[in-house]
Order: sequence, then structure tokens, then C-alpha cells
Amino acid sequence: MNYEYFYSIIVLGISGFISLAIGIKNNNKKILAGFTSLALIVSFLLVLAGTKNYNILTMSFNSFDSYWALIFIASTLLIIVPAMNDIKGRYDVFYALTLFMTLSMLIAAFTYNLIVLFVSFEGVSVITYVLVAFNRTRRNLEGSLKYFIISTLGTSFNILGISFFYLATKTFDLFSVGKIFYSEGLLLALVFIIIGFGFKLAIFPMQQWAIDTYDGAPNSISAFLSTGGKILAYMILLKILYLGFVHDYNYVFYFFSILGILTMTYGNLSALSQNNLKRIFAYSSVAQAGYMVLVFALIGFSYFPANVIPKSTFIRFGIASAMFYAVVYIFMQGGAYIAMNLIKKDKIMIEDLDGLSKKSRLSAFSLWIFMLSLTGIPLTGGFLAKYFLFFSLIVGGLWWLAVIAILNSVISVFYYFRIILNSYVSESDNEFNLAPSVKYPLFATAAITIALGVLFFIYTYLIGIAAI
Repeated sequence: MNYEYFYSIIVLGISGFISLAIGIKNNNKKILAGFTSLALIVSFLLVLAGTKNYNILTMSFNSFDSYWALIFIASTLLIIVPAMNDIKGRYDVFYALTLFMTLSMLIAAFTYNLIVLFVSFEGVSVITYVLVAFNRTRRNLEGSLKYFIISTLGTSFNILGISFFYLATKTFDLFSVGKIFYSEGLLLALVFIIIGFGFKLAIFPMQQWAIDTYDGAPNSISAFLSTGGKILAYMILLKILYLGFVHDYNYVFYFFSILGILTMTYGNLSALSQNNLKRIFAYSSVAQAGYMVLVFALIGFSYFPANVIPKSTFIRFGIASAMFYAVVYIFMQGGAYIAMNLIKKDKIMIEDLDGLSKKSRLSAFSLWIFMLSLTGIPLTGGFLAKYFLFFSLIVGGLWWLAVIAILNSVISVFYYFRIILNSYVSESDNEFNLAPSVKYPLFATAAITIALGVLFFIYTYLIGIAAI
């Protein structure tokens, strides 16, 4: 049997302890960042090389799970170099924590046991509480405290949801739920789990903590929380909803149709009145979550008796669009937060971008790419992600949800293009941080965002593996 998947997890755990050992002798951020990047790359390659389609204990290894594992590693790798600019001291502890955090994410990717999913997710949450407060400034500590309090509330709902799920199904294994009949306990479990992970996903009306936390955290941690942390919650919710609530899909449809519309509309309208850049991106992250949860509505709608299209057809389309959206989202939303390292301030306002194109055209162009992608303009990854999502909704019979989502994308044009105008048109004597560790990750992330806008064949591949 092939053990590459286990090795990928073991590499991260051992590397975390080695990082702490390196820090005792030489707490050099370049050495530690390089070592952490190497460990993540090795883990990435081991996942790629793993043999698919086998199970061991509570772990399941297949192409679907491997894809999410690769996304999680990429989301951590994205912040390693940018963190050198906004993390102050104790680099050994910081990089060790990022490795342990990624280890927990990989365990979540490869399991369908609710207890293991819950514990691994909470492992990531506990580490991110520390990372948000890592610099120990007042803004960091305030953001971490709000995050901790709300996450604790979300955790309580998750525990209740999993408890009711077990009482109704007599199992924690999601693959063993198919023959369970409907019960009121299962409906309660659905409601509690949606609320619990809704807090983590920052969907309306459970989003306000994210705005304050993303604004108060260091830029690199904001980038991770709004991408990798959120995508982890999304993947877990996708597994639970698709496999665990087969007899409650009508409720799944109604809940997520309403939540999706409210979330993307609230996020986009709230961003229009903001001048604080990080809060604009935080509201943008809320809106993006609204788009993504529409896939849950599609899965629920596909099981309505009136549907004549084969269920497996557009369920695969929907899950594949969610998988593609996830990888694009990591780079375009994460890139937007990484770009904040260009500005030498804690509280970053939109006018702080004035004159950026005069100081660094490539940096301004990279920021421009992220804004165009988040809007959904052609030749960017964001365009293809939204195209495939809207296509899935239309094919699945939810054309009206697609229309609402398109109208929300039109609203977002106003605040994304406002950012572009400030960086290109306005002039100022603002000073920018143009160190290589700031610029090059920005350029690389922008290049990947553009590449994802033309690699449309990835979606065809994802349709083939989009079967849990």
C-alpha cells in the first residue's frame, strides 16, 4: 500500500518541531521561512504522488480529498514569505504553528468522521486565535478576542449539531447515513451545524466578527483567515450536507438560497460605504462566501421530485464549480490582503493607495488583477470561477439565483474599481514598502490568478473527480 498521504502529514508535524529547534539556535526569519516553504512543498508533492481510492480507519484517500488537501497546503504556502514583513519576532513559533495548522487541515481533508472533522477543525481554530494576536498590538488582541468569543459560540452550535446528528443516525461516519430516514432530530442537527459553520464561513447574519478580525489581524493572517480558514469550513460543510442530510435536501435548498442571497447582497452593499481597505476586503470576503454557498442550494434543489435532469449531472457540475471557485478564491482574495503589505500602516485607508502606480507599476497592476478577478472580469480566474458557478445554477434550474448573483457582481464593480482608480489615477507622495519579500509574492499570486483565467480545462478534470 502507498503511504504518501501519511508521509505528507508526518512531514508537516516533524517539520514543525524542527522549526522550533532551529529557532533556539538561530531565529532568522529568512531561514525559517525557507525551511517552512520547503516542508510545505514536500508535503504538496507527496499528496500529488499518493495512490488514490483506499480507506484506513477513519481516513479516506481519493482524488476529491487530495484536491482539497492541495488547496489547503497552497493557502498556507501563500502567506509564508509575506509574513516576514508583518510578523514581529518569534518566527520559529509562528512558522511552527503554520505547519501544525496545515497538518490539521490535511487530516480534515482526508476524513469523513464527524468527530475527527470537528477536532481537526478546532485545532486550526485554536492556532489561528494565537496567530491573529501574534504581534500583541491592541488591534491584534482586540481582533483575536472577538474571533475567540464568536468561534466559541460557533463551536457550541457545532457540538450540539453533531450530538443531534448522532442521536438521529447512531453514527459519526458520513458514509453510513444513506439508509437513515428523516427525523426531527436530524433537522435540528442541520440547523445547528449550519449556524456553527455559518459563523466560521462568515455568512449573514453571522459575519460581523470577520470584519473586525480581518481588520485587526496582521495582513498575512487576514489573508489566511479569509481564504484557507474559510475554505476549510466550506469543505467540511460540503461533506456534511452532501452525505449527512440526504433526506433533508429540501431544507438545505431553502436555507442556503436565502442565506446565499442575503450574504452576497449584504457584503457587497456594505463594502460600498467603506474607506478602510481591509474592511472593504473583509466585506468582499463575505460576499464571496455568499456566492459559494449557492452550490449547497443547488445540491438541495437537485433532489426535488419535479426535477427531470439526472441528479448526478448537475450535482457534479455544482461541486466541480465549488472546487474551482475555491482554488481561484485562495489566490485572488489572499492576494488582495497580501497587497496590503505595500502600505506602511496598521489602519489602511483607500487613499493610502494614491500614487502606487507611479512608484511601482507592476505592484499596481497586480492589485488591479485581484480587483478584476474578484469582480469577475474576463481573462482572470474570478471570471471563470463565476462563469462555471452561474452555469451550474442555470443548468440545475436555478436561473433566478444566477441572475441575483450576477446583479451582485455588478454592484461589486463600484468598490473594486474605486480601488483601481485610487492606485492608478490619484497622485500622492505616499511611501510604499517595495521590498522583494513584498513585491515578488504579489507578482506570483497575480500571475497565478491570470493563469487560472485561461486554464478552463481544469473544470473538466474537476467534474471527473467531483464525487464524494
